[in-house]
Amino acid sequence: MRPAMAATANPLQEMNILIVDDSPSQRLSLVAILKAAGFRHLYSCDSAQEAFALLQQQPVDLILMDISMPRMDGIEACRILKNQPEHHDIPVIMVTASVEVSDLESAFEAGATDYIVKPPHQIELLARVRSCLRLKHETDQRKAKEVQLRQALASLDEQHRLLRLEQEKSERLLLNILPKPVAERLKQGQQVIADDFAAVTVLFADIVDFTSLAARMPAQEVVALLNAIFSRFDQLAERHGLEKIKTIGDAYMVVGGLPTPRPDHARAVAAFALDVMRMMTTPEPTKQLPQVRIGMHTGPVVAGVIGTKKFIYDLWGDTVNTASRMQMVGQPNTIQVSEATYHLLKEEFVLQERGLIPVKGKGEMRVYYLLGQR
Repeated sequence: MRPAMAATANPLQEMNILIVDDSPSQRLSLVAILKAAGFRHLYSCDSAQEAFALLQQQPVDLILMDISMPRMDGIEACRILKNQPEHHDIPVIMVTASVEVSDLESAFEAGATDYIVKPPHQIELLARVRSCLRLKHETDQRKAKEVQLRQALASLDEQHRLLRLEQEKSERLLLNILPKPVAERLKQGQQVIADDFAAVTVLFADIVDFTSLAARMPAQEVVALLNAIFSRFDQLAERHGLEKIKTIGDAYMVVGGLPTPRPDHARAVAAFALDVMRMMTTPEPTKQLPQVRIGMHTGPVVAGVIGTKKFIYDLWGDTVNTASRMQMVGQPNTIQVSEATYHLLKEEFVLQERGLIPVKGKGEMRVYYLLGQR
């Protein structure tokens, strides 16, 4: 193995050329021609086996391979190299003293790129060497660009994956604040969202005597208690297909019949109220749950999104105020409904008339207790 150096600015002359020939004089002749032409990195071996060993440690861009060598001829050596993925793209020029068609056919079938006849003519040799090196240079550039492209695509795929995760995270956060149909309208650029609903049923649930309860408990325990209770309310609201609007301190507000109208809104809210009452009044082995007061009313509302920061989906109208009043004038661990809601429930639910009671801002109203389903 003998490298020879000569300064040049030609990129082809910086490439590595391996000469494999069992004849010392032939190797010296090829090296001399190539060195004189300015090729800097020249290696030579006297057998295929030595060439294989060199290729394990030294990258090569072109091989000049003698066809007739002892132990393993150049055609077999070429066939072995072309079957190795790491060496498959190296051009091989066969150097032969024979011009037999069968030898040339075998060489090309083995993967040879070109051939020259001994003794080589300088101009022909350099032309074929430069042609093969140019092919290898272009192949290397193409493969390098393919690698860069794959890396760029992989990077884009990763960025898209991360962007998708962030979008999904933002979507989940948005859906925790807004109903899905409303969120879709906001994403489509709708600036003002306000809808009239002719008939919905609004429910308020309030923890009885929460102020004095909170005064006796550490703040973290208060928050943990509310979170545990309202999280279970959320599960029940989802089960019954209702829309949670918000929590206000220790009060929980939910509505049936929007943003997608449904004719059974009162029945769905009533079933939710009974499940809540059942949950709050069922003894638990480790703790005593506080009492709850529930009020319901049915009527028209306006629903929409307010604000540009920390916005919420909210309801407005006398129906909301009346439902809140139904809760406020109710008794602990009862579900109190207005007369409007009573008429929608009386065929399928058990209700008990409480009578006329004074309601702030409304005067006297006839109200009922919801006791269960028929």
